[in-house]
Amino acid sequence: MCREDLALNISSCFATFTKPINSKTMGLRRSNGRTSIEVTVKRTDLIKRLKRNRTKHQQEYEQAITLWQEDLAKTIASTDAAKIRQYPENLSELEENCPVSFLDEYDDIIDMFEMGVNDEILLDSEAFRNFCRDEWDWKSDIAGNKYYKTILPKG
Repeated sequence: MCREDLALNISSCFATFTKPINSKTMGLRRSNGRTSIEVTVKRTDLIKRLKRNRTKHQQEYEQAITLWQEDLAKTIASTDAAKIRQYPENLSELEENCPVSFLDEYDDIIDMFEMGVNDEILLDSEAFRNFCRDEWDWKSDIAGNKYYKTILPKG
């Protein structure tokens, strides 16, 4: 595809988003040269999605922490405390790789939306990625964790 065709495709795609769909359901905002899309979603649908994402994270965390606990038990069982003169390196590695739970973040957001008085919620692009697609900044921490890597789907 040549540059002109690519530019035409991008501009026609952009034009699709800029057509007035319904000012209450979707919109565009430009700030500092960046375009942000905003969408209005039903609060009940958003809460269902957040609860589903929370359940998935809880299952992943429980699997990862179980693996970590097994390694911790093996490490402690194989450690002769009478011979140790400094903090064991293998325990330091376990400490660094202890899986972290982000259930509190889900709970806070779910509580906020459950207490909301509006039936519809306006989300910007970042909030949509977090709440609906379950793409959080902290996901990179999870992806780098030895125990989460073991249980998360490869992809």
